[in-house]
Amino acid sequence: MPVTATTVETFALWVSSTGTFRLLDWGTAATPQRTLCCDAAQPVSLTGALTMWEEGDAFRLRRPRNPYASALLLAYQPYPGLRFGDVVFTGATDPRTDAVHGLTEDQALTLLDLYLLRVNAHVPGARHH
Repeated sequence: MPVTATTVETFALWVSSTGTFRLLDWGTAATPQRTLCCDAAQPVSLTGALTMWEEGDAFRLRRPRNPYASALLLAYQPYPGLRFGDVVFTGATDPRTDAVHGLTEDQALTLLDLYLLRVNAHVPGARHH
């Protein structure tokens, strides 16, 4: 029986300063710069397999504060500081090629769970206690 290759889907989680979030297909998003619509994206390493990217000039450009990103970062850093503008969470960067890896399905689902728990996102029709 021949072995067939399977396509592995990878993802990224985009979080805006308004609290809107999207799970992206990282195969089509390609780079943090393209996803954030900026020239220079700054990485914030959270674990060996998880990176948050933010626009390098977000503060200088007076982007709005992103309390949703800061709340999510609390799961990884005790003092995440203020974040400005939109952010995107991806996998690690390959040190040999500088390729930014996407999140696995498990990583993406974990981040979504954390987002909904920590941020208490306002989901239409959801009941908040």
